[in-house]
Amino acid sequence: MSEQEMKLEISVGKRILGWVTPVVILGAAIAGFLSMGSTPPPVRREAEAPAAAPVRTVAVRLETGGIDVEADGVVVPLREVTLAAEVGGRVTRKSDACKAGQYVKRGTLLFEIDPRDYELDVSRLERELTQAELTIEEIDEELAQNAVSTELAQRQVALAGREVNRLDLLKASKIITESEHERSQRDELTVTNTLTILQGQKRVLAKRRNRMLEAQALASTMLDRAKLDLSRTRIVAPADGVVVDDKVEQDSFVAKGTPLVTLEDTSAAEVKTSLQMDEIARIWGGRRPVGEAASQGAHDVPDTPASVVFRLGNRVYQWEGMLSRQEGRGIEEKTRTLPCRVLVPDPAGVKAIDRYGAAMTNLPPEAPRSLLRGMFVEVRVHVDNTTDLVSIPAEAQRPSGEVWLVRDGRLAIHKPHAMQMSGGRIVYDVATSGLLPNDRVVVSQLSNPREGMLVADSEDRVRESLKTADAKDTP
Repeated sequence: MSEQEMKLEISVGKRILGWVTPVVILGAAIAGFLSMGSTPPPVRREAEAPAAAPVRTVAVRLETGGIDVEADGVVVPLREVTLAAEVGGRVTRKSDACKAGQYVKRGTLLFEIDPRDYELDVSRLERELTQAELTIEEIDEELAQNAVSTELAQRQVALAGREVNRLDLLKASKIITESEHERSQRDELTVTNTLTILQGQKRVLAKRRNRMLEAQALASTMLDRAKLDLSRTRIVAPADGVVVDDKVEQDSFVAKGTPLVTLEDTSAAEVKTSLQMDEIARIWGGRRPVGEAASQGAHDVPDTPASVVFRLGNRVYQWEGMLSRQEGRGIEEKTRTLPCRVLVPDPAGVKAIDRYGAAMTNLPPEAPRSLLRGMFVEVRVHVDNTTDLVSIPAEAQRPSGEVWLVRDGRLAIHKPHAMQMSGGRIVYDVATSGLLPNDRVVVSQLSNPREGMLVADSEDRVRESLKTADAKDTP
């Protein structure tokens, strides 16, 4: 065999080996796999029902005592009175109490103006009045004398008339002369003239008397005016109050109308506050009597009890008042609130409130004795319930405004509109919120809350475990 043939055979052998070797390896692998056997498929398990998420709940509480509408306010004086001089003159006296910041009581003398000119006017007019009275008495005497003289003159006229009649008969009989007859007629005319004069004097005296009566009335009026001016020389406090500003010193000359002092009336005080329109709507809705609501005007705010609270450090002080009126003509454009006034009839009627909300028997030494102008206070207007209200703890409302309820073991998500938040509780209207008394509201945290998800009240679990333990202990 030649060398070329040998190379050809070797090449053919390598080619056959290259094809056979992979087939052998693949067959060996298949045989090994088959020799190992096949594993059975895993058993499928049914998905377990999701477990109920544990939550902690509290009951929704029914509110029966009304609600408090809360707002901030500032104390303002009920009124400021500026006293001015009603007569002119020199200030002869200024009271020591008439200084800024001093408290004065009603009727306290503040200033006195020189009264001598006014005393002289009173004395002069008293004499003029006395003179008019004496003149009237004189006229009355003259009228009385005139009445007597008139009566006598009338009798003389009657006698003279009868005399003339007799002489007329005698003259007709030629018994008397013509001169005697004329003499009797002349006498009749004389007494008639006298009567006429007396009657005229009576009319004149009556008119003089009327004129003197008017003079007497005028003198009396001027005397009253002089006495009034004399009384105005003493300027007194018209009410209990505090002197805000004294403008005049002693020995100064003042004219009529010159301002002397400004007083702040402390017999009562007012608190200036502003309320939202929904709060005003609650106050309007809290009016019980239908007739009272109908009798009020369109711009009247119903008289509603209110409390004024002032905080000083850790202490709380309270006054009782009344929401009395609205201030101004309507709603402020910038704040969209209605300015109102709360009247405090007794600014000195302060009560100290302890941590439990009860009034203390004795006031602390550092307690304010009265409401003071400029105090920043809290106003709580007490409104009666006209609809059913419920409340929940403040922590039960989520930051998004949602409230989670547990009903029939499932989560119910609500987003109600809160009416008020006070004392750590939030108040809702039953009709619009969807919350019912004795509903269970979630106060614990819950991961990924969903409407209708299963939840378990921890209190229910505790009650069930207690029942189970009691059942086991029972023989």
